[in-house]
Amino acid sequence: MPWTVRPAEPGDAADWVEVHLRGLAETYPQMPPAFVGSRRARQTEIVASTRAEIEDAGPDERYLVALDADDALVGIGHATRGAQEWERRLLARYPDDALGLQRGVRDPGLRQLTTLYTVSRVHGSGVGGAMAEALVGDEPAYLWIMTGNDRAEAFYRRRGFRRVSAAVPSGPTWFAWPMFQMAR
Repeated sequence: MPWTVRPAEPGDAADWVEVHLRGLAETYPQMPPAFVGSRRARQTEIVASTRAEIEDAGPDERYLVALDADDALVGIGHATRGAQEWERRLLARYPDDALGLQRGVRDPGLRQLTTLYTVSRVHGSGVGGAMAEALVGDEPAYLWIMTGNDRAEAFYRRRGFRRVSAAVPSGPTWFAWPMFQMAR
């Protein structure tokens, strides 16, 4: 199955959000219906904010999409540098770094892979790997992963990432599901 990876454009926002919502539903079927449902209820608002984020992306931001042979969007990815605002709020609860969570705060230049989802029909095709390569290459990077997402954990291990922190509860939009960091 041929596919291409390219920088996201503001006009991709609606398809980006749809792929993200599909990815969440496919990856986390055990989550309560409100997990995706609350996002679907705000989909128009989320599309507008995604469009603005892509339009306003700074030089350290990478927004990418993958398209199949029919130009249907089948993957989304985002990478930035350092900790995001939600991370800073979360990590304020763990200031001494005994759990190994502070790398993005300590090193604001460190690349963070924040988002990488592909639709299930392209799993195993190389799309995710090509996107990961385009987003972070071989540079030092870190990411957050939800506990129990074994498929993603194996995917990142194959790319040199290792678990580097204890698990901590995520925020309310993730129903406090435990998550941890991987880095390389």
